[in-house]
Amino acid sequence: MLPTAALLVLAASAAARDNSSCDAFCGRQFRQTAEGGARVVGGQAARHGAWPWVVSLQYFTFHDNRRYHACGGTLLNSQWLLTAAHCFREKKQVYEWRLIFGARDIEYGSNRPVKPPMQERYVERIVIHDRYRPGMEVNDIALLKITPPVLCGRFVGPGCLPQFAAGPPSIPQKCWVIGWGYLRENALRPSPVLQEARVDLLDLDMCNSTQWYGGRIYSTNVCAGYPHGRIDTCQGDSGGPLMCKDSVENAYVVVGVTSWGVGCARAKRPGIYTSTWPYLNWIASKIGYSALKPIQIGPSRPSTPSDATKPPPSTSSSLVRPPIRPPIRPPDHSPDRPPYDSLLRPPIRPPIRPPDHSPDRPPYDSLLRPPIRPPGRPPANPPWYFQPQPLPPSPRPPSGLHPRPPPLNPPPSGHRPPHAPLPPLIGGHPQALSFAKRLEELMEILKGKTFINIRGNYGSRQTPQN
Repeated sequence: MLPTAALLVLAASAAARDNSSCDAFCGRQFRQTAEGGARVVGGQAARHGAWPWVVSLQYFTFHDNRRYHACGGTLLNSQWLLTAAHCFREKKQVYEWRLIFGARDIEYGSNRPVKPPMQERYVERIVIHDRYRPGMEVNDIALLKITPPVLCGRFVGPGCLPQFAAGPPSIPQKCWVIGWGYLRENALRPSPVLQEARVDLLDLDMCNSTQWYGGRIYSTNVCAGYPHGRIDTCQGDSGGPLMCKDSVENAYVVVGVTSWGVGCARAKRPGIYTSTWPYLNWIASKIGYSALKPIQIGPSRPSTPSDATKPPPSTSSSLVRPPIRPPIRPPDHSPDRPPYDSLLRPPIRPPIRPPDHSPDRPPYDSLLRPPIRPPGRPPANPPWYFQPQPLPPSPRPPSGLHPRPPPLNPPPSGHRPPHAPLPPLIGGHPQALSFAKRLEELMEILKGKTFINIRGNYGSRQTPQN
C-alpha cells in the first residue's frame, strides 16, 4: 500500500497533468463513442468526454447576459480553436461571443455560470482567412484566440490535424461528425445535448455531378454523408469537426470543418466541409509551426500540398460558386440556384430575431398578431368581419296605423333645418363625463322638455287614427 505522501504526489501530478497546456495528446477519447447508426439529425446523444475537443460558440446578449449556441469549433491547444468563417458574417466583434469547453449538455439562452467540468472563456481575436469570400464560400475557415487559456483535462483536450504530406483524406472512409445543431430541418432551436454521427467520405466528382450539387463544390472541400440522406449535419453544426480515425495512432484527425449543404439529410445533398489539409500552412502562420506540430498525426503519403492562400480557378465549370444572401438585400432566387438559407449552415440566431421564411414555414408576418389600430381609423384592407353589413329593411307600420304625415312646409332641397340648441349638460364639459353619466343627465333633461320643429311633435308618440 502506498504511503500518504506518495498518494499526495500522485494527486498533485494528476492535477498538474489535468491543468496542462493541451500539448500532450490530441484526438484521444476519454470515453468511447457508441458504434452504430448515431445521427446528428434526429440522432443519438454522445457520451460526456467522448469528444473533448469540441467547443460551443455562443452569442452573448448584453441586455440580459444570455448565451445562445450558434456554431461549433475544434480546440487546437490551450489558446486557439478552429471553426468556420461564415459564423462571423453578422457577429464580428470579440465581445459578442462566449466559448464553452467540456460540455455535453448546453442550455440555449442561459444566463447562469457554467458548472464544472465545463469552462467558459472569452474571444481575444477572430482570425478569418484572408481570401474568404462570403459570396463564394471558398476558404470558409477561421481561428479564434482564447482568453484566458483553457485548462485541459478529462473532458477538455485538443483535436488532431493531418500531416503536411498526408494529402486529401482517402475515399471511401468512415468518419464522424458532431455538434449541437438542429435535430431536423427547420427546427426551432438547437439540440440541448451533443449529437454524433458516422458518415462516409464521398467522391468529390460524384457530389459535384449534375444530379447532386451541379458544380458548386471546390477542390478544397470534402463531401461526407450518404447518397440516400437521412444522416447529416444541420444548422448550428457549422464550424464543427469532420473526423476520421487514424488506425496507427488510434486517434481522430480533423479532416474537415462543417460549412454548408442544401437542407439537412436530403438524398443526394450530403454535407460539404472545408478540408483542413490545404490550410495547414495558413493555420501554422497564425498559431505558429511549433504549436501545430504536436497535434499533427497520420500517414505521410508523398503528395504536394496545395497553396491554401490561392483560391480555386473560377473558370472551371465544375467550380460554380454557391450563392449567398447579402445582409442588406434579398437573395437572388433562380430555378437552378437554391437560396442562401438552404445552402450555408448558418449560425443559429437568438430568439429576438424573426425566423427566416421557408417554403414549409409561413411568413413571419402571418405568425404575429397584428397591431391594434387607433380608434376612428379603419384598416386599409379590413377583414371580412370588419366589412360594413347591409342595413335591414325599414319596418312596415302595423295594420290600422298610418305613416306620419309629411311636413307642412318642407325645407328647400339641401337645406338642413335649424335645431334648438340643447341646454348645457350638468357637470361641465360632456367629454369629461362617462357615457353612462352623460346619458343619465340627458334623460333627465328630456323628461321635462318637448321639442317642436318644422317636422312636427317629436316629444310624443303618434296616436293611431280610427
